[in-house]
Amino acid sequence: MEVSSQSLKLHRVDGCDFDIVLFTNFSEDHISEKEHPNMEDYFNSKLKLFEMCKTGITNADDLYGAKIPKLFPDNNIVTYGIDNFANVLAKDITITNSYVDFKVKVTDRNERVKTSIPGRFSVYNSLAAICVAQKFAISPEVVKEALTEVRVPGRSELIDNKREIPIMIDYAHSPESLQNILQAVKSYTRGKVISVFGCGGDRDSGKRPIMGEISGRIADFTFITSDNPRTENPEEIVSQIEEGMKKTKGKYKVVVDRTDAIKEAIQMATKRDIIILAGKGHEPYQEINGEKFPYDERVIVNEIIDNL
Repeated sequence: MEVSSQSLKLHRVDGCDFDIVLFTNFSEDHISEKEHPNMEDYFNSKLKLFEMCKTGITNADDLYGAKIPKLFPDNNIVTYGIDNFANVLAKDITITNSYVDFKVKVTDRNERVKTSIPGRFSVYNSLAAICVAQKFAISPEVVKEALTEVRVPGRSELIDNKREIPIMIDYAHSPESLQNILQAVKSYTRGKVISVFGCGGDRDSGKRPIMGEISGRIADFTFITSDNPRTENPEEIVSQIEEGMKKTKGKYKVVVDRTDAIKEAIQMATKRDIIILAGKGHEPYQEINGEKFPYDERVIVNEIIDNL
């Protein structure tokens, strides 16, 4: 189960017995008056998990995660990583715009592992999964097969299509998450990074120009479009995003209708490029004026391609 730092701080999971604790990474996501006053309080809240479990797994490449083995010397803690010494270490990594593969020692054998979620973060997630699988004595063959097939709806999810254009759905709907996904794909895509995104209505409007600036700075081309406008005017939302875009030299086009924006992105793209459809992720609907209309981007993409 996922246990938040708030759950730990407010004693919501007191009395739970955990068999394995997995610590992936740590950033300033939850520093606020309502959550944690500083990073020390945030980290100490997370550490309560290791007081509730003797068996742990942690990311050796994370500055905070790397401290955990020394903080709990009596616990059985396994580390994983790419850059620093770790018990489970990824080597010889290949990242393309449609998959990632790497070498890693699974139990007592060196294995070549491939997964269809591209990006460096996917290597870390795979290593974490391998560590958990080893704790349960799952065979290397089963681990490799599972990682090859794994897909997380709306999270760096590649859409199969007959044009074989890399088209990725991601739930990124905040400045940090949009920056993370665009930087990740930029690092391994040989062609253009084409960003298609909007911002939800009736939500924090201050992030709109910030996200426009982020996409303008990182993506090679951006289509500013609608997300879930809810009760707001879609034109006003995209106009606020555009204000941030104008601060950059990024190429862009405003196409308010999301389906039209996706269509234009597909018409622009080649197999060397990647299209990021950010914001909606796993959501199978679009919310307009209080009503939810069916809108599954996997379906939309293939309908567009079928009709081109």
